[in-house]
Amino acid sequence: MKKKLWCLAVVLASFAASASAATVEDFYKGKTIRIVVGFGPGGATDTNARLLQRVLSKHIPGNPTIVVENKPGGGSLLAANTVYTTEPRDGTVIASFSSHLVVNQALDAPGVRFDAAKYQWIASAFDSSAMCAVRTDSAVTRIEDIMGDRGKEVVVSSFGKGGLSHIEPVVFNAVFGARFKVITGYPGGAGQRLAVKNSEVQGFCTTFETIKTLEPGMFEGPAACCKVIIIAGADVEEHRFLRGVPAAEKLAEKLGKSKDDLAMLRAMNAPNRISLPVAMAPGVSEERVDAMRRAFQKAYADLDFQAAAKKMNMDLQPKTGVEVSRIVQELLSTPKPVLARLKELIQ
Repeated sequence: MKKKLWCLAVVLASFAASASAATVEDFYKGKTIRIVVGFGPGGATDTNARLLQRVLSKHIPGNPTIVVENKPGGGSLLAANTVYTTEPRDGTVIASFSSHLVVNQALDAPGVRFDAAKYQWIASAFDSSAMCAVRTDSAVTRIEDIMGDRGKEVVVSSFGKGGLSHIEPVVFNAVFGARFKVITGYPGGAGQRLAVKNSEVQGFCTTFETIKTLEPGMFEGPAACCKVIIIAGADVEEHRFLRGVPAAEKLAEKLGKSKDDLAMLRAMNAPNRISLPVAMAPGVSEERVDAMRRAFQKAYADLDFQAAAKKMNMDLQPKTGVEVSRIVQELLSTPKPVLARLKELIQ
């Protein structure tokens, strides 16, 4: 009897799954899906969306048309807010915005009108780590050279308070007693790095993925000018640019830093682990979200997509929507005193 009931359950589950797939296919057939990108054309977020646009349709039941819609504003806050609050919640709209907006929410930053815990995360493109680098003619060869009262001050470029290029050096200052002096106001990452090349400043902070993809010539070859001195996270990946470079969390443990210091290092780096995320608003049906998650996994593994990404020197490490959701939840669960300290540092 139990065996018959089990077989019946399997048959019913299989029928339900088939019916669900058919429903999703029926819905998407003839539809248009908009990927709403929170930045203008030509940047990393836009480029990733347009590469996906080429292959995504064939991996979605019903093969809908995919279009990319640029909606820049507020460092992608406009797109994140709009998709969450006013766009249709039927599975035809996908948001693509900066993962650092999750930190903004955690810090109660003004203008955030979404809840990252309720966004239905579909995937992310990169798993990277924050890092800081200095010019090789700065007389600094390791992070210890700029730590403490006797440490050498290093001037680094940044494109704005609270952003990727600003939060990293101020957190390293707070945790390790480093002496990064942050100069804000540079026009984006390219301007920030150009200031280093022109010796206007002595260093910069960004993600390691950025230098591997966009600026390897700053670290090797005839125009090499810089050296990485610290990288966030608990481990250091094997890469020629990172030989002898300490991982921030391991360094903090070695120096006997507090649990709150470690929590702040993790909160700072969490958005970099889910770079270029995409999400659907709450309210989209579970079946359509699941279908989209599977479609993005297949799209990132698509040989045509991988070939196009390789031509652009993009070293992708995609994460599933479930993995992105877990990291978002961990970030939002950072102890309140740690978040309060982080907020004070970046204001």
